[in-house]
Amino acid sequence: MYRPITLSWVEIIDGTFLRDVSLIATWFVSIVFLLSGAQDLMYDVGAYVLRFKRRFIWHRRRPRLNLERLRARDQQRIAVLIPAWNEGEVVGSMVDMILNRVEYENYMIFVGVYPNDPATNSAADRLATQHRQIVKVVNRRPGPTTKADCLNNVYRAIKRFEENNDGCFDMFVMHDAEDVVHPSSFLLYNYLIPRVDAVQIPILPLPTAWSRGIHWTYADEFAENHMKDVPVREKLSGFVPFAGTGTGFSRRSFTLLEAREGYVFKDGSMTEDYNLSRRMLDLGLRAVFVNVVLADDCSKWYVPLSKRTEFICNWAYFPMDFMRSVRQKTRWIIGISLQEWARGGWGGSIKLKENLLKDRKIFLSAASSLLAYLVLLYFLAYVLGENGFLSVRLQPLILAGTMIQHLVLAVTVIMLIRLVQRMVFVGMIYGIGPSILSIPRVLVGNVVNGYAAFRALRIYFGAMAGKQPVKWDSTTHIEGVGVLPAGGSLVDDSQTEAAGASELVKLVRYGSQTEALGALVALSPEELDQDRAGVIRRISALSHDPDPL
Repeated sequence: MYRPITLSWVEIIDGTFLRDVSLIATWFVSIVFLLSGAQDLMYDVGAYVLRFKRRFIWHRRRPRLNLERLRARDQQRIAVLIPAWNEGEVVGSMVDMILNRVEYENYMIFVGVYPNDPATNSAADRLATQHRQIVKVVNRRPGPTTKADCLNNVYRAIKRFEENNDGCFDMFVMHDAEDVVHPSSFLLYNYLIPRVDAVQIPILPLPTAWSRGIHWTYADEFAENHMKDVPVREKLSGFVPFAGTGTGFSRRSFTLLEAREGYVFKDGSMTEDYNLSRRMLDLGLRAVFVNVVLADDCSKWYVPLSKRTEFICNWAYFPMDFMRSVRQKTRWIIGISLQEWARGGWGGSIKLKENLLKDRKIFLSAASSLLAYLVLLYFLAYVLGENGFLSVRLQPLILAGTMIQHLVLAVTVIMLIRLVQRMVFVGMIYGIGPSILSIPRVLVGNVVNGYAAFRALRIYFGAMAGKQPVKWDSTTHIEGVGVLPAGGSLVDDSQTEAAGASELVKLVRYGSQTEALGALVALSPEELDQDRAGVIRRISALSHDPDPL
């Protein structure tokens, strides 16, 4: 006769039940980490092979790219697309930086705004009034819709502009409202397009105070992704996942996309950039990832890339608090891992399928990481109990000579290689300090990514069930726009020198009262008058921010 099994807390702790559950979790975590680690090792090897070829073979066959060669190419006409929802605090500074610092003449900037976003409208109106190169484009629907909808609206406005002015743009460049645009980036797009159909340059977080741990997790991840993984992906399968900014496109690519599907950017997609890269690959259009330090650079080999002005890269501040980071990564996971899975399935070559697996394994990785921490707690409790620090004595989890022991050792070696690789690429960009600190930040990143992954599942299936529509969950960029001086390294937001009204707002947000007052005193009356309304609006917004910082 069936009798239900009941377990007391004593049996759970002192018996084998908890050990058996932990052992199952150990097997699951180890197998997932082994398979995922093997894939990552392939990219590690590929990255070093590429760097070896670039250093000892390709550069000997042809000279390194320099400013002289970039400037020698006739300037094609560029249309810059900047979608903006709730970006009144940053879009003005970003566009001013393009106008004042980018070495290019033949371009127009189209800023897409929404009718129900007065702050961004006001900033765009000011820009359009002051500069003939700026065109404000008001979306047909109130915001937020999706970023793709805003971009499609901007693209339609560009075509109307062409009709009214009897001219066509040769290429299109996408930027976000918080970007620090490299002075030579437009020259680079102009040099390569239309020989290729799309150019993606690295997107990297600006260096900031080391205490901004959440922001630095982005730096860790993007350092590996854009300095190692994406170049290898391009060589393996031709697939270059776009980053939504710092991307140049040939006119041919947009024309073919629109002719085939009736649109350029897929409305409803949470990651229209990734969707666009996949559709361009399906059309046979060529995209390249360009990671270049111009030959004009005279720095020593050990100088980090963040201190080299000839490293062509798009910089930006990323969220510095937990929930804004979770919301941003939730949107990325929904778009890349769920919507694109539903849209395109697993079609394509074996190499492309491997690429898709790399993008979609986030859920297994997140679940495995959380389980791994629970297994680690069991192991620590066992060790403490064996040495008399705990009154509870647990059963041993891994016995010597067993298969699980060998598997755990192999996974441990792979994990150590992963940490070393992260340190190498973070150090390459930011220096030795951030490189060392990337090790403890792994825990922070795992927590953020795990929470975002499970939140993405909840939101996505809620939308599928009709509970909530998919909309543009735009990240609020309260960090402002960073600074890239012409003759030196990137300035992080912990520095206290006053560099104009925009720097004052950053000091109010992150600095001490003394620093903020010092910056205010240092401002000339002319500087303050030029941006008085902007300063007042931004400080007012900060005073009502629920974030206690």
